[in-house]
Amino acid sequence: MSLSEALSKIGAGIKNVAVTIAKDFEALFGTAAAEQFAQASIALLKSAVGTIVTQVVDDMENTTLDSTAKRETAVAQILEIAAKEGISVAESEVRLLIELAVTFVKGKVGVNASTIPTTNSP
Repeated sequence: MSLSEALSKIGAGIKNVAVTIAKDFEALFGTAAAEQFAQASIALLKSAVGTIVTQVVDDMENTTLDSTAKRETAVAQILEIAAKEGISVAESEVRLLIELAVTFVKGKVGVNASTIPTTNSP
């Protein structure tokens, strides 16, 4: 399941989902900080611009471009799509969101797909 597919399945009002965290990432930042980072990252990537970013990052994953070309192509595409959708976003914010998305794609942090809640539970 791609990152954009996983995030799109999380219900709009859901505040926390089960996440997976790579051991080296957890060792570097600590369990609590890594968990908080994952939850905050999900929230950012579910925003309007975050949704654009995750789709473009997913698309870039399947190209033969090197990492620098992928990043620069993604930045340009995201800024163009956001502008067309009337979303004002700084290039630095786009770059930050790309790095968050790549953290998921590379498996440092992930969404536990089998536990994604799709509706708001009482």
